[in-house]
Amino acid sequence: MNRLITRPFLVAVLAIFLFTSCAPLPKPGTALTQEEREAARKSCITRYTAGGAVGGGILGGLLGGKKTKVQSALIGAAAGGALAFALAWGHCLNVYSDLKSYPVADAKTTARQIGYKPSQGYVTKIKNFSLNPKSVSPGGKVKINGSYYIMAPEGNKDVTVTETRTVYFFDPSEDKWKELGVVDQEVSAALGTRKAEGSFEMPPDVPEGRYKITFKVSAKGEEDEATREMTVKRG
Repeated sequence: MNRLITRPFLVAVLAIFLFTSCAPLPKPGTALTQEEREAARKSCITRYTAGGAVGGGILGGLLGGKKTKVQSALIGAAAGGALAFALAWGHCLNVYSDLKSYPVADAKTTARQIGYKPSQGYVTKIKNFSLNPKSVSPGGKVKINGSYYIMAPEGNKDVTVTETRTVYFFDPSEDKWKELGVVDQEVSAALGTRKAEGSFEMPPDVPEGRYKITFKVSAKGEEDEATREMTVKRG
């Protein structure tokens, strides 16, 4: 093992990764004061980016030539830190984002609007989903708007609905989308149509590039999802 990658160094790295993997986060829907939310964001991002930057440094050090171990480690740490910040934002999405849903039409009204028949059984459908704006600067805020309906034969009561938000980042170096994080929240909903509204913040240090958000609704074994893309660009 080279001088840069010492045993104590690896022990420290292992401790960081164990710490980040076990770091508790507020559950979606948890009521937080502005101070509590800011503290949770800072703590969450710091934990995940620390692991990514150190991991990148190790990888850079191991892959670099004999004369460039330190330089490779620094480059690896920088690259790892940038990717780690994107990953951290995804992991910490529940403290950067909020989403509330509420009923806007009952089962009878919805059935009339969409032509629902009891013979169709359980139906879960997203009517619309949008992000505004579609292009934002780091540090900006994006609004989420959507609606969906849950239908079932007469006689059925409230159902448990899982609303899921998943964030992806397009990695140009690998020419593919990478999942950054997922937030699930369960709500007890009456049959009919529901409106979903919320927002999420793009941290000041989030990498520029293409992102996409997928909104999925699941109930009684039926699900539907919609995806919208957005761009993060400075200035």
